[in-house]
Amino acid sequence: MRMAKAYRRSAVTFYLKAIPTEGDYGADFRGNKKVFTDKDQALIKALLRYARSSQQLIRARLELEDEAIPISFIGQLKRKWHLPEGTIAMGQRLQDMSRIQYSKLVVDAINGLNLVLGDQCIPEKYRAKSDQFKSFKLIRSACEHSGIFVILKNNLGSHHSKLTSELFRAFVISDEIALLMVLNRSNPHPAMSFSILHETVHLLLDQTGVSDIESTTPVEQFCNIVAGVWLLPQKFIKEQWGNRILGIPDAVSQISSQCNLSRMMVATRVYQERLISREDYSKLIDVFRDDWKKTQQEKQNSSQNQQQGCANYYVIQRNQSENRTLDFADRMIQSGGLTVTKAARILGVKPSNVLKLLDS
Repeated sequence: MRMAKAYRRSAVTFYLKAIPTEGDYGADFRGNKKVFTDKDQALIKALLRYARSSQQLIRARLELEDEAIPISFIGQLKRKWHLPEGTIAMGQRLQDMSRIQYSKLVVDAINGLNLVLGDQCIPEKYRAKSDQFKSFKLIRSACEHSGIFVILKNNLGSHHSKLTSELFRAFVISDEIALLMVLNRSNPHPAMSFSILHETVHLLLDQTGVSDIESTTPVEQFCNIVAGVWLLPQKFIKEQWGNRILGIPDAVSQISSQCNLSRMMVATRVYQERLISREDYSKLIDVFRDDWKKTQQEKQNSSQNQQQGCANYYVIQRNQSENRTLDFADRMIQSGGLTVTKAARILGVKPSNVLKLLDS
């Protein structure tokens, strides 16, 4: 039992005659530059097992309840452009495209995002929200309305199993019936909004895997470009930049604040449109990244105090899996389609907390 707890495996695993084979968790889009410890890799694998088992439970219940409606946008971009299977092959195809072809592919991807998000979540409405949380909630609700189960998670049940942004930004499972997206809630709301768009592009490409927006792989760069252009279209960013009266750093900060976006994302779009030099861009990114690391450290130092303060456990848990996932679990329990134990697995809480969570 101690080993099961330490390795985050079912106790029956240690009675098997052979070591279990690794599950199919899709592609690792994080690239090869980052080196993770054995403990870090174990945490990621445990997260992926949780996500995969939750997704399989959801799909099984949808099928049994005759609610298994195929989702049309899965792989839409891949089919239209006849893109090859496999991350490496697809990445090579992206690199081999001419600039005109690549631009057309980006436009088609943005149209795909608009199809998924619908009229209730367009860039103008996202930017018009009064704060970053409301913008994130808008984009999250739109994705859930389109059929995606969106869960926020940054640990495996306690602060001892903390999953940092360096370990993973997001994980998505592409499936024509039950789509599941897990976001690292350690990130600020603008970063999670960006991750939702990024992961949705992966769904348009029919890809399952772990993502990292800092990766330099062709597929990750493509997903980043599409998400960035959706949030800050070329015409809009050029108008904003052309009307600026502040210096470069302050102008970037002003746009990010007004549009509920991160400063690094705004700086990247300004650079992509060739409105600032590479040297200015590098300086901005270095400053913004240092500020972000300081903020993350401050959050980490104060996290224990927050847990002991006024934040209610059930409020936090509801925020991690609110809306579609909670509604699904509640409805299935009420109809007898899910046991409390299986609902707990989907929601990522102890069985004893499920009913309290649903009633809170």
